[in-house]
Amino acid sequence: MKFKIKDLENLLVCAERTHLNSIKIQQVEFELLISKETKQSQQQLFVDPKQNIKPAIEKSKREVVDSNTMTATQVDEEQHQETYFTIVSPMVGTFYRSPAPNEPYFIELHDNVTTNQSVCIVEAMKLMNEIEAEVSGQVVEILVENGAIIDCGQALMKIKPAN
Repeated sequence: MKFKIKDLENLLVCAERTHLNSIKIQQVEFELLISKETKQSQQQLFVDPKQNIKPAIEKSKREVVDSNTMTATQVDEEQHQETYFTIVSPMVGTFYRSPAPNEPYFIELHDNVTTNQSVCIVEAMKLMNEIEAEVSGQVVEILVENGAIIDCGQALMKIKPAN
């Protein structure tokens, strides 16, 4: 079973509500220690990696120490710094940033977009399909060149969600 960032988020949120002091999850290439106490404390709760980690998510928080020894605050800051919504292509086609060849682009890099705002067009079988932003925020990266052939599920751009 893979441990995902969403699992970590749920674990940290649930840990705030519990009375556990610490929890440790250890797998072959992965180790996670979450503790409400200082690093000097040696009290730990061990979870068998063969068990489902969903029950463990109902428990602990504060410090996260993995192979890079990061605190929970550092993880939260890093997640907020790197939290982007990726707009992906729903179909195979040609990516266009503007509604027509001689018209301005729908959006530019660092523009603010709103939910349901058109951000590009994907042409498929001579039909123009407008792609809309699903979140409000700032465009931080445009991953495809204008006129490029794209695949279904290919990342088109990243948006940093508005707080």
